[in-house]
Amino acid sequence: MDPAFGHRALAHIDELLVMIFSYLDDRALARAACVCKHWSDIALDSLWFEVNDLKKILTVLAPLTLKPERVSVLTGRPPSAYAFKREIQDADWRRFQRYSHRVRRLCHDHRHIRCAVDRSKRPALLHSKVFDDLRSTCPAPKIIFPNLQSILWYPCAPERQPLGLVFLHPRVKHLGLHLYRTVNSPTQTLPAYLSQVCRQCTSLTTLDLCLEEPMANFENDVLVLLHGLLHLQRISVPIYGLTPRLLTALSHLKHLVTINLIHPARAEPGNRADVAEYSPAIANDAFPALRNLSFSAQVMDGAQLLRDTLFPAQLTELHFKTTVTASPFALQQFFCAIRDRCTSLVTLSVDYIIAPDHPLTIPAPPLQDRPSIVTFRPLFAARCLRNFELRWDYSLNLADEDMDELARRWPSLESLQLNSEPVPESDGPSLTLRALLPFARHCPNLRHLGLHINAQCVPTQPPLPPLSLPSAHDVPVPRFKRLESLAVGLSAITKPEPVTLFLSQLLPLGCRVCCGLRWPDAFDIAMEHALVPVSVRAAMSACWARWNDVAKLLPIATKARMDEKARIEALEQAMLAMELSSRRDKQRLCSLEREVQDLRGRTGMTP
Repeated sequence: MDPAFGHRALAHIDELLVMIFSYLDDRALARAACVCKHWSDIALDSLWFEVNDLKKILTVLAPLTLKPERVSVLTGRPPSAYAFKREIQDADWRRFQRYSHRVRRLCHDHRHIRCAVDRSKRPALLHSKVFDDLRSTCPAPKIIFPNLQSILWYPCAPERQPLGLVFLHPRVKHLGLHLYRTVNSPTQTLPAYLSQVCRQCTSLTTLDLCLEEPMANFENDVLVLLHGLLHLQRISVPIYGLTPRLLTALSHLKHLVTINLIHPARAEPGNRADVAEYSPAIANDAFPALRNLSFSAQVMDGAQLLRDTLFPAQLTELHFKTTVTASPFALQQFFCAIRDRCTSLVTLSVDYIIAPDHPLTIPAPPLQDRPSIVTFRPLFAARCLRNFELRWDYSLNLADEDMDELARRWPSLESLQLNSEPVPESDGPSLTLRALLPFARHCPNLRHLGLHINAQCVPTQPPLPPLSLPSAHDVPVPRFKRLESLAVGLSAITKPEPVTLFLSQLLPLGCRVCCGLRWPDAFDIAMEHALVPVSVRAAMSACWARWNDVAKLLPIATKARMDEKARIEALEQAMLAMELSSRRDKQRLCSLEREVQDLRGRTGMTP
């Protein structure tokens, strides 16, 4: 076969081209579209699959130019915006069809424009007349991007909120909105705008809501939106946005599968006072299709919701954001409700997020007022639970013996994140590196583990002995079989080298050691707002650097230990082979000696 023919055949396999083009940037895709007609269609599909800049694709329809526009009070932008340089003709739309039908996802996120410090460097927006021209000149059936399936419309000002209506049509399945409470238009109020969204997106299945203000100011308007989206399957709202009234309205949606809370780094969390009292009116036949639920409330309110309703029995994932820390007894009652009511639950997350509007408890509570192994015992009876995460404020009241009980009674664990990132304290946690051993011994399917431990003293665990020695069976060293990541937060550590040697006996090759804190970054707050002392912050930085050294050294140490183990096994196999050969030689020698004795006996010869 001619090699040149093989290369040409590979260059025309559509699946291979799509995979290659997915790694190219826009400039490279534009060049690939000029190679040949076959490449052109595939490259253009990749180039225009997702549009993040409306100006770029609208320039294909007709040329744009800057022209004066009324200044927005919120954006404070210079009075100039892009508008079409000439009127849009029918020929422009016919040429535009080659590109418009390729657009599947439209992302219009201009929220960052309001936060720009230097107003002179803020980019010019599209003139409002551009959207009027699109609406008036677009040929029937008035759909600009006919194959558009997902649109995220996050404008920078209230008056630009309704401009995205021109792109909506019944084929859109995923919609993301950033809502402003007032729309500066005499004919376009927020309820009217949301009603229009419902009329144009009749088949919408996924909705992401970001709000400029707390949900209490939007409840009535959002209810209008929810009542019009009868086919909704997934919804995401800010952390404190799922109020009791909204949950009650969502309970009537027959196709709703997932209720998510948006990460605070992506959207304003809202006001936790909106979910301070949580008692929604949920009917017995509510949420017939719900499988994944995320909500924020106090711990006792959350437990009461699970006990008073029937839908928790069908949940497979539950993510609970508690607005305030609770007593160990209250948390235990919540876990009892999980055990009794959530019989199909596979994944459970309980998260207390530290936020600027809720300062830390100082001084830290005593150990007896913190969650202990008694708090978690109800979860051992949750027969389907495989993944569990708890994020609390301070370290838990747990010891190495408690981890042994947890691992023995919960062998089916696949992921366990047990408050690996608490608020730093001068006194380290009670858990040591020995707390890892029970999980390696009793949890064969564990893939992700997170603990806050004291690694300043490395246990005197014997090294892995050669398999040929009797002690290899007397003192087995447990080793994780499937562990992919070990999260340690900013656990106390003095020297990285002995910790690395210890972990190299337990962790498989390729297991990542993750360190650091997430909670100060969640709301973009500094350590000062969390009232962490300067001395503790300095110790945190030192621990972070040492754990990073462990993460770098661990693959080398683990590989060396595995190579040594392989070498010992090879030597052992060679020794066994020599033993077998020696036994065979002895047997052969004994056989020869018997033959010689028989021969001498028959001939009467003596030595």
